[in-house]
Amino acid sequence: MPVTFQVAKHDANAIALPGYKQGGPQSPVEDLLKESCYKQWKESGEILQSSVTDSALPTLRSNKNGFVHTVVEAHGRHHHLRIRPDDVWIAILSQLSFYVNKHADELREYFVAHEGKKELWVYAVGTRYTVDFGRLARQMSDQIHQHVVDKTLVEWILPDFTTSTTNDTTICAILLMSTLQAYFSYGIGIICGIPSVTLEGEKADWERLYKRLDRLPELGEEPEQWAAMLRPILRRFVEAFDGQPDIPFWEHVVNRNDRICGLDLISGWITAFCVWDQDGKWLARNRRAGSQSLGSIKTEGNYTLDGIPYFELDMKDIPSGYGDVNVLVDDNGTTFDCKMVAGHVAATISKSSDDGVYDTLSPAPQWFMYVKGDKPRRGYEEEEAEKLARLMRDFEVKWGKHPARS
Repeated sequence: MPVTFQVAKHDANAIALPGYKQGGPQSPVEDLLKESCYKQWKESGEILQSSVTDSALPTLRSNKNGFVHTVVEAHGRHHHLRIRPDDVWIAILSQLSFYVNKHADELREYFVAHEGKKELWVYAVGTRYTVDFGRLARQMSDQIHQHVVDKTLVEWILPDFTTSTTNDTTICAILLMSTLQAYFSYGIGIICGIPSVTLEGEKADWERLYKRLDRLPELGEEPEQWAAMLRPILRRFVEAFDGQPDIPFWEHVVNRNDRICGLDLISGWITAFCVWDQDGKWLARNRRAGSQSLGSIKTEGNYTLDGIPYFELDMKDIPSGYGDVNVLVDDNGTTFDCKMVAGHVAATISKSSDDGVYDTLSPAPQWFMYVKGDKPRRGYEEEEAEKLARLMRDFEVKWGKHPARS
């Protein structure tokens, strides 16, 4: 059963709901895609399908990295935190995808025996509006299984925790596709016819998640360093189920400048989920161990956990928590260049008790499937620039010339 433990003595702060509105110039699902995955939104045309439901939208808030930003916000703004094994595993897979795509040539023999890209296809009866693209993504993992060298790879990627849902399996299947897109192209044929932390699941789930780290060192030096950073973290997730949670560890999920809760530079163990950027560039540089080596300690060096140093990261450099992959859809003879996006793109806002207060955050991994096309509407940058200009005009009307222009 889940375990909940107190980290700080203060109460949890309430969270304002985002309030996605129906009937706007674009759908709430498209709003979420735009705010979380702006680069992908700019190239998107029609959104064919998504895991985002109307019932979930009122409590979903967009995030470029719905895992890291959720944990950071729960820490900095004093909200309860709820995490599932699946949330951590999806965060790991999205990072791993960046690394494998960066080092695809040197890792080719580890994953596949063929040269170039092998085309993989799955098929369904219906149209692009009626088929279940999530199910087809899960079927694609079966195709990948047939063409990879290691026949345990797909099983390792797909989640099997007591908390795992069909949506989690779909997201991990899409991230598997994204991770191996240097070796495969994918097609779909359609034919007629934190005040507290709750660790979801069972202890055995988290033990299995911990065991999955054993494969990472096989992929290279950087993944080996990454596994060393992740082990002390996941070990404490497991140990929390024994009734002795490491409270200092959870207090140091994020280390920031102590003058205020909210400066841009962060460290702490959450940075272990940010070791690569979207281009596969290693971000965990300058990891200097502190003067002590045991326990969860913030010293004069970087934050150190069981002798493993972590690193500092600017908030603006937190990488995306999702992966994307091109898919060709043949809808009864008409082809469409499509893209699937999956991973951590949102956070769910919920209640921790019956008092009606929304005070708890939890990662909310989602997926999208869309036809690629040009955006006829103005870009996000232009909209933001106009908002700023309008604010400046309003300021000058009310107060006179802006002092910076005097």
